[in-house]
Amino acid sequence: MAADKKTDPAESAGPAEARPPRPAESPATQPLDPSEASPSPEPEPAPASKSSKRTDAEGRLEVRPIGTAQGFRELAALHKRTWSMLNVREKKVHALMWPLAIHFGLYSVKPGNERKRPPLIGAFWARCLADAPLTLGHLYPASLFNGDMLASEVFEFGGMVIDPTYQGRGLVKMMSDTARLFLFSRRPKLIITNPVEPLYEMYKQLGLKTVGRAPVDHPLAYNVKVWLMYGKFDELAKPYFM
Repeated sequence: MAADKKTDPAESAGPAEARPPRPAESPATQPLDPSEASPSPEPEPAPASKSSKRTDAEGRLEVRPIGTAQGFRELAALHKRTWSMLNVREKKVHALMWPLAIHFGLYSVKPGNERKRPPLIGAFWARCLADAPLTLGHLYPASLFNGDMLASEVFEFGGMVIDPTYQGRGLVKMMSDTARLFLFSRRPKLIITNPVEPLYEMYKQLGLKTVGRAPVDHPLAYNVKVWLMYGKFDELAKPYFM
């Protein structure tokens, strides 16, 4: 007897069972008509914070040294514009002493105008007794300079000026931080300074002490009173060195 022929179960099955039914595709796997397909929405960018918008609009502040003729002309114009609001006029001899000091200028750099010369909106200077005479050193008690103090260890700060029309933020803090960084880089034993009355509180925040109980007339500027202030580096540095 001939051997039974093996048959494929699919062939031996009835018409309805010839092939298993294809499982229905879920809507997620079914192809869509391109005309009916809708593009997936792109994620919306996160809204910029108010602080970032303000920073982009105002730009940034930069500290740069002032040592050129153009820089001094800008500095003179800034002093004249600022002090005129206080009815202050500096004598020429005072301005002639500027090149004997180290000047720091604060500039407002606007976005997109990095290649242009930014406006000078603030400045201050510092000079060492070994390089130039102290402007108002004779008004301070002689006891401040006693001991083994060298001329190279005594610095005078001055000329701190801020453009009154500047509307940005952070200028006063940046100027104070820059002055503090300079002091910590040079570490003079004694600092003397004589701020005008409107800037007295700013200098006080640096930790400087006051000589006397009232401001005095500035001998090199008309119609201006200044406070006589000083600071010893060892005392100023205590909060920063644990």
